[in-house]
Amino acid sequence: MRNLFVLLFLLGLSFTSYSQEEKVYAYNDEELIEKPAPTPEFTKWIKKNNEKIGKSAPHSTKETTKVTLVFLVDKQGDLKKIFIARGIGQGYDEYAHKLFTENPHKWTPGKNSKSEPVVTEVYYRLDYIKNKNKVVNGDNLLIN
Repeated sequence: MRNLFVLLFLLGLSFTSYSQEEKVYAYNDEELIEKPAPTPEFTKWIKKNNEKIGKSAPHSTKETTKVTLVFLVDKQGDLKKIFIARGIGQGYDEYAHKLFTENPHKWTPGKNSKSEPVVTEVYYRLDYIKNKNKVVNGDNLLIN
């Protein structure tokens, strides 16, 4: 029985040390002196490969032509852990996810006060009608 407690304790320590990975900054974190941003190549690729630009979903309204994705921009500018935060369904969510996962271009990473690249969480709203894609906050409101 004692061995079981020791084993569980060691297992708990390993989970604790694994979960203490590097800090992930929010896009609007005051510690960031440079915000992550899509490179021009990334943006051009989205525009060129988005077959649904200008086409609203069959059951959409003005407010439901936008899909919000959340992802991490790592220190090298690669996108990680991409998921849909707000979708419109009808295949558009999956298509937005595909556009971001298949895009071969990077973002410029965020930088902290020491000008070091850092991992940053980004909420990004993809607009299918106007292609005016923007960074938003967790409430889906534009960040100035």
